[in-house]
Amino acid sequence: MLKILIHLKNFTNDLASFLDVHRIDVLEDSKSLIRTVTESSYDLLIIDQKAGLLEEIKKADPRIEVILFGDKKVDAVEAIKQGASVYFQLPINIESLKDAVCNIDKLFEIRRETAELERLLNTKYTFAGVVARNPAMLEIFNFIRRVAAYYRTVTITGATGTGKEMIARAIHSLSPASKGPFIVCSCGGMIEGLIESELFGHKKGTFTGAIADKDGLFQAAEGGTLFLDEIGELPLSFQPHFLRVLQSGEFRKVGSHKTLKAACRIIAATNKDLMTEVKNGRFREDLYYRLTPLAIHLPPLSERKDDIPLLCRFLLDKVKQRTGKKVFGVSRPAQIALMSHDWPGNVRELENVIEQAAIITPESFIRVEDLPPYLKGVWHKIETKHEGPSAVVPLDEIIKKYIESALEQYEGNRTHAAKALGISRRALSRKVLKYGD
Repeated sequence: MLKILIHLKNFTNDLASFLDVHRIDVLEDSKSLIRTVTESSYDLLIIDQKAGLLEEIKKADPRIEVILFGDKKVDAVEAIKQGASVYFQLPINIESLKDAVCNIDKLFEIRRETAELERLLNTKYTFAGVVARNPAMLEIFNFIRRVAAYYRTVTITGATGTGKEMIARAIHSLSPASKGPFIVCSCGGMIEGLIESELFGHKKGTFTGAIADKDGLFQAAEGGTLFLDEIGELPLSFQPHFLRVLQSGEFRKVGSHKTLKAACRIIAATNKDLMTEVKNGRFREDLYYRLTPLAIHLPPLSERKDDIPLLCRFLLDKVKQRTGKKVFGVSRPAQIALMSHDWPGNVRELENVIEQAAIITPESFIRVEDLPPYLKGVWHKIETKHEGPSAVVPLDEIIKKYIESALEQYEGNRTHAAKALGISRRALSRKVLKYGD
């Protein structure tokens, strides 16, 4: 519901009728316009013939949206420059105005949700750069807080795109190793014959191409953390050498007899089930146990969909920082499509979708039209569920069914249902009141 101030010469009953779902004040005296905007907090101002006052109006309340009616098309560019959200040429077209007000209503709903999400992001749902509100993820956060300072070797498991490196960085930041570097090594991307040199370093002349002494990644990570991604791809032939380092805390450069200390923390990550790899003879059992004194498993995004709204807010902030483009949030239909997808590519897939949609949208929020075709298809299936193939389900009905489903799933617990829907409990209560319990 919008709080709307109207100052129009021809304010008709038809106009009042379609706006009656909002809170409306009608101002007849133009001389008090600026004072009224300043003293009262309005969401939307609908006026005509006042383009010259726009700058004063926006200065009085920068947050207010303005729909302006004028006599000439040429006034439109100037009106938009001065702060009008929408410009229409007189006479008033009810349908066009209705569409404009609906879009602004959606924008304010997104702004309210965004403000709530930002409040959550700035409180207990941001953990060392990782964003989550899902109970399983919050439990992982609490677990990491308790143990991060004590274990020198940690293994993180989870499907591709679940954020294993982010969790590794969080562990690093909460440990004594945080004062040192965080070095990333992808075991799956290294050439088998050069892995030992890459990790331990080598002496000049040891092999063809060794034109100088070289330090390895263990030395580069001294005093900090060496993050070994895709540890399950470590060749079986090299695993005994790596095991020896974990056991003794020492290593030697290729071609050298001098023993060096492995003075760094090891965090490994894999999307494979290492015990299955052990049973199949592709991973050493003794190395497995050396790597997993502390093991953390990250759930896929399909099991933590209640994190999607927060993640979207977080990812939109990243887009803004990188590109400067301001997108305030995700429309309700688009959010329903996002929440209904299974996300086989996990957070990484969501990041790609949000970044692309934020860049291509012409609006200040992401719409269904901005999503990739497969997500538009998800929305289309929701829209046409229980209806004929060419029918369109009203949006209010879809939202109502979505809320009913969440409340049923959580046995009427509004707090849990609100978390699953990605909205605040207060917002859910408003929607229950609107659509009926």
